[in-house]
Amino acid sequence: MAARTKKKAKRTKRTRTKRTIRPASRATVKKLKKAKKSAAKKAVAKTSSAKKTVKKKKQGRSTPIKTAATPQAAKAPTPKTAWKISPEISQSVVDIDIWKKDDLKIEHLTVYRSGWIVVDRLPDLSGYDPDEGVNIFEEFEFEEHEVFDGSEETSFFPKELPQEECDRLMTLSEEELEGEGWTIESSTRFSGPLVVEEVAVPSAA
Repeated sequence: MAARTKKKAKRTKRTRTKRTIRPASRATVKKLKKAKKSAAKKAVAKTSSAKKTVKKKKQGRSTPIKTAATPQAAKAPTPKTAWKISPEISQSVVDIDIWKKDDLKIEHLTVYRSGWIVVDRLPDLSGYDPDEGVNIFEEFEFEEHEVFDGSEETSFFPKELPQEECDRLMTLSEEELEGEGWTIESSTRFSGPLVVEEVAVPSAA
């Protein structure tokens, strides 16, 4: 604060003192001209250097380059363990459709070359009888199954039905049979030795 007060006091004294204007000598005029020229040259030099700097900035990129942030790798869904069960021997998968109406029963069998199911838990097959087989819909809980290549179809009709009626029923669709009062019970059986394989199933996102 003291230094600023002294500066103000000096300026006040300068403004109050009267100056006498005297004509400058030739030597002084020459000095002033030289000083002006050198000052002008310095000013031009500063201006030109400033212009060069501006040009360089214009030639280059004025805005900084933005680097794209590397996205984090999407986490892959953790696979869960499951078990795939299938018959070891070909043509050991049978679809059985049983049609019933009053005391009558019609059995329709379709043999497939192969098939499989996928279960969440390792099954206990210690009591499994390969000759008898297993009804997969009764013994296992699963959401996914597949059968392949139906190779043989066989139908068994009750003896009390005449052959003409059996032939007529064979030509009817499931909707038409149900329309005539027939109801259906379906099952799929695996027989023979079974193969159990551990598989990885991706969990839902």
